[in-house]
Amino acid sequence: MSFLGSPFSNSFNQDYDYDDERFDDEEDRENDEPLLQSDEDTEDASETDTGRQEEPLEIKEQMYQDKLASLKKKLQQLKDGTHHEYNKKVRKLEYQYKERLRLNVLYRDYLIECVERDYIQEKKAAAREFEEKKNRSQRNLDFGSRGQKADD
Repeated sequence: MSFLGSPFSNSFNQDYDYDDERFDDEEDRENDEPLLQSDEDTEDASETDTGRQEEPLEIKEQMYQDKLASLKKKLQQLKDGTHHEYNKKVRKLEYQYKERLRLNVLYRDYLIECVERDYIQEKKAAAREFEEKKNRSQRNLDFGSRGQKADD
């Protein structure tokens, strides 16, 4: 039994005209002539063929309905927040996110410490350089003033 509009319905076969087929080889043309059979044989054959077609369609339709129900159940679980696999992955992602934030904070603190250390070193180097230039200037002034006293 198939439902109209379902992916497994065989409604597309109803519009097909079987009499318009052309045969390619000689054997098919010979078999095109109607066989003399009794009505009883024809009825038995058509019942068997129909039963065979509908059985797989019913199975496929049932499989389709089961899969659809399963997907709807999973969707509802997602909406309710009770889907186990999804929640597990979300927890894992949240853990990775928090860990990444923690590492980012540690890296930022490390960079700040490096910059502060460099600043202190440059400040000390600038102070030493200033003292050296000051002492050199002082010596030059002292040396220059001694030279002037000798000239007087």
